[in-house]
Amino acid sequence: MLDGGTQTIYSVLQSRKRDKHTDVEYNRETLTMHDGGMVSLDWYPKRPVQTIIKPEESSTRSSSTVNACSSPIVVILPGSMGSSKEYYIRNLAKSLHTRSPNKCHVVVLNHRGCNRTPVTSARLHSFDYTGDLQEAVVHLSTLYPSAPLAAVGFSLGGNILTKYLGEQGENCKLTAATTICCPYDVTKLYARLNEPRLFNKHVLQPSLSSAARSFIRKHADAIQNAPDEYDIDTLLKAKNVTEIDTMLTSRISGFDSCEQYYRESSSGPYVPKITTPLLAINSKDDPMVTVDAIPMEAFKNNPNTALILVGNGGHLGFFTGIIPKIWYIDPVIQFFTAYL
Repeated sequence: MLDGGTQTIYSVLQSRKRDKHTDVEYNRETLTMHDGGMVSLDWYPKRPVQTIIKPEESSTRSSSTVNACSSPIVVILPGSMGSSKEYYIRNLAKSLHTRSPNKCHVVVLNHRGCNRTPVTSARLHSFDYTGDLQEAVVHLSTLYPSAPLAAVGFSLGGNILTKYLGEQGENCKLTAATTICCPYDVTKLYARLNEPRLFNKHVLQPSLSSAARSFIRKHADAIQNAPDEYDIDTLLKAKNVTEIDTMLTSRISGFDSCEQYYRESSSGPYVPKITTPLLAINSKDDPMVTVDAIPMEAFKNNPNTALILVGNGGHLGFFTGIIPKIWYIDPVIQFFTAYL
C-alpha cells in the first residue's frame, strides 16, 4: 500500500494522462458573475438542451414547458489552481456519465483564472468565496428545472462546497453532494504545509508556489488593475503560498489579514448546518489535511452527513490495485444513484 505522500505525488504525475477512463472532450460554456468576474463551465458529454417554453396551439396567451433535460446534473469543483483537465476530474466525469445508472450530465466549474478562463474582476478564486458556486447553481436550476442537481468538490473545491451547503441550509438547491479531501480548517492546512518537513520543502511547497506564481504571471495585468496596489515582482519572489496569501489573496478577498482569511474560510463550522445529503471522503495519511482538522463530532451529530475516513489515500490520491485506479469513484456513483 502506497503511503500518503507517494499517493499524492502519483496523483500529480497522473495529472495530464489520457487513457480509456479519461478520454473526454468538453463542451464549454462561459458564465459572467454579478461583479463582472467570469467562470467557465466545461460540460461532458455535452451541454444539454435547455428547457423550452412553447406556445399552446389553442391560445397564443398560454404556453407549455418542454423539458429537454431531466437526467441529473453533477457540478464538479476542482482544487486550487485545478481545472477540468485534471486526471481525477476527467475520470470521475466520464464515470458519472457512462457508469452511473442515471447517465448524469457533468459540468466542471473552472475557477476564475483557471484553464483559459480570464480574470475580469478584482476577485480571484479563494477558499472562502461561495458566490460563484451559488450563481452557477441558480443558472443551472433555472435552465434545467427538472434536472436534479448534485456537486462534487475536491480540496479547495470541497471547502467551498461544504461552506456553501452550510450557508444555504434548507434553501440549498442541490439534492446531494460529495467532497474529497476537504480541508475543513484552512488555518491548520497551512500550518501543516509550513512545518519544516522534507516533503513540504521539496514537494508540496515548490509545487504549490510554482502554480501560484504561474497564475500571477498569467493574470498580472488584471491583478495590477485591482483597486489596491500589488507588487507583482515581490509576489513572484514569495517563498511559499502563505506569503502569497498574505500579500495578495487575503487582501484582494477583502480580509484584514491572512489569519482572518484562513479562519473565516474554514468550512468545518458549517457542517452542523448542512441539510443536504453529504458524503465526505478523507484520508488519515493526507500530507496536507490533518485528522484533527476534520470535525468528527459535527459529522456524527448531523444525520444528513456521512464521513468516510480511510487509512491511506494521501491528498487526492486514493489509488488501489496493481494497475492503480481511483477507488472512490464507485462509492460516489453509488451515493448519487441513491439520491438522484
